[in-house]
Amino acid sequence: MKFKIQLVYEAGEDAGSATEDIFAFNKASDCFEDIGMTLSQSKQILKNLQRCVVEKQLADFIRSKSLQGLRKKGSYPVKLKTLFGDIIFQSPRYYSKEGEKNKTFAPLNELLPQHTTPELLFLETKWAALIPFEKTASLLKEILPIAETMNAETIHHNLQDVATEEESLLGEEAYLFNSGSILDREELDRPERTMAIGMDGGYIRDWDNKKNIFEVIVGKTIPAERAAKCFGFVGIYDTKPKRRLYEHLKSQGMQPHQSLEFFCDGADNLRNLQTYLNAESTQILDWFHITMRLTVLNQYALGFLKNDAERGVEVQRYLERTKWNLWHGDPVDALWRIEHIGNCLEMHQDDEATPKKYGKCDAFIAQIADFGKYITNNSGYIVNYGERYRNGEIITTSFVESTVNYVIAKRFVKKQSMQWTKKGTHLLLQVRTKVLNNEWEDVFRRKYPKFRPAA
Repeated sequence: MKFKIQLVYEAGEDAGSATEDIFAFNKASDCFEDIGMTLSQSKQILKNLQRCVVEKQLADFIRSKSLQGLRKKGSYPVKLKTLFGDIIFQSPRYYSKEGEKNKTFAPLNELLPQHTTPELLFLETKWAALIPFEKTASLLKEILPIAETMNAETIHHNLQDVATEEESLLGEEAYLFNSGSILDREELDRPERTMAIGMDGGYIRDWDNKKNIFEVIVGKTIPAERAAKCFGFVGIYDTKPKRRLYEHLKSQGMQPHQSLEFFCDGADNLRNLQTYLNAESTQILDWFHITMRLTVLNQYALGFLKNDAERGVEVQRYLERTKWNLWHGDPVDALWRIEHIGNCLEMHQDDEATPKKYGKCDAFIAQIADFGKYITNNSGYIVNYGERYRNGEIITTSFVESTVNYVIAKRFVKKQSMQWTKKGTHLLLQVRTKVLNNEWEDVFRRKYPKFRPAA
């Protein structure tokens, strides 16, 4: 059985229709494996159809420019990379009108500002944000009639170019963002309920110095009445981190009089990012990081108990009370008990009557001192976690821990010790977070207004 596919096209309302053969193939009807079209046949059909459609569109565009009165200089070959294969065509060049001596122009440059179509560029960058560059190239070539010359390096450069262009649209960095006066905020409509923002850091191996690592900051916003979204950037590379966070919060519906709750582990760089973004914001120390430190101290206390039973029981009791104080938002009493634990350990070291000293006593003392300093520096951000927990409110950044995993670990493959540059990581993060937030189409729609009209 023989099949033939033809394209019928009309140049305009007054023009007649024309037909062009696209593809012809034979198919047997007595073999299960031969039922329907194969992948190679469908790819060839798409490639031929794309070539024909593009050629007709380019010819129609040139006709619409009314260039009959201009002298033609010649033409030169141009390659257009599309979703269904590369198309090589002749781009005509004309001399300009009289008075512009020896000046020439190519009319197709107006229609084709770049040589990669938005559809192909969108698919390349979207898939590259989710899977490695090499796998993206292989997958595209396997299912689409993409040119065999496409490789990981090409996709990598295309992604960085698009991300860099988006970065240039970000506003200037600012230390303080004005929310207006109290009277101005009171006149506004009732805002949405409290928005929770969690931030944490992850680490990636540095390509420039393979013995070093650098920090990637990842966060997640959870509005009460919208979908949660993530963001990320390389702190030591990004020159506009605060502006980036502010614009992200605005895109999530932040209003000048809306209540915000920031959660982090108390790191200075994260704390500084959260200040002066909104007049109604509150900063809260993450309970998860408090309990992690207390867990380490409890392990030391168990070892201490085996060497000094009397003081060991006292140390354990004071650690329990310290946790209780912090859980109920009382850092003052917690610091007093932390100081008492340190005194117990020093007495253990100085007591000559103790037959066997705890071998890790110095390390235990250092950990206690570090924990006391941690609580002191963050005492203003410790709240009544028990009350918040009973009211069903957020007390930890556990929702950010999962965000770090699916934003960083699953793409930057931490277990395989992949190495990245700071610039490459930062630009890929901007694309990846927008893809995960289902915002990548909006980026292309803003750049190309007729790209995939929004439903």
